[in-house]
Amino acid sequence: MNLASRLNALNTLDTRIRAALLADDRVVYALAYGSRTQTRADGLPAADAWSDLEYYAFVRPGRSIDAFAFLRAMTPVALELVNPFGTPNIVTPDLLRVELHLEPQSALNLVRGWPNGGGDPAQMLIKDQEGQLASLLEAWATVPPFASTLPGSQTEFDTLLNCLVFACAVAVRGESLRAWEMLTWVRGGLLRLARTLYGAPQPQAPARNAERDLPPGVLAALNETAIGTALQACAAALALAHHLAARLHLNPHGDVLDSLQAQLTAQLEGQ
Repeated sequence: MNLASRLNALNTLDTRIRAALLADDRVVYALAYGSRTQTRADGLPAADAWSDLEYYAFVRPGRSIDAFAFLRAMTPVALELVNPFGTPNIVTPDLLRVELHLEPQSALNLVRGWPNGGGDPAQMLIKDQEGQLASLLEAWATVPPFASTLPGSQTEFDTLLNCLVFACAVAVRGESLRAWEMLTWVRGGLLRLARTLYGAPQPQAPARNAERDLPPGVLAALNETAIGTALQACAAALALAHHLAARLHLNPHGDVLDSLQAQLTAQLEGQ
């Protein structure tokens, strides 16, 4: 399936699911969320042919919906599961992915507590049978954006440095897979700091569109934290952390950095 065909299939399935939610008498409120309801800073759509379809449906008291049966009526299904967060997910034979959260009508106010990732209430709203969801979404859209809720750069640096100490320790022990797991958290912190340094957007997933948002040099340095051996990746992360701390005028905790550098150098020279 080429990109144009994939996007058309995604749009067609989105239209079909929205129409079914709107027509289903068991559903009082319904909304879409995620990148397909968002717009980039340059005014272009945030979604593309590779985006997921994501929905919430709030169900009338005394009624129930089988999420998988509902979605199987919309499209062929190759995989269905409840993800680790308790949400029904399906994957179609064309590898389109759909999430459908089902909540009781009484849980509608949970919308108030969502982080503001920039969704457009008009694109999110699918069904508002009793007239409460539209105003909730409009109020939600006025709360401070997600980026404003992030910790300061010093806290971000301290957190990633703590994770890097952990990653280096298990890498030295020989637990490479565990080190790689920890390096995911380290890389997330490095991405947050790099985005701050270059004035790039701060999406909820720090790696989202990093290739578009960050300059080639910092992208190359970030990629170095994901290749080679775990020890080499730790060394690359340490170098980038040191660089970002200096550029952002943070307290680098030089004694920790020096000790990590000595530990990694000894291990790498001994290989």
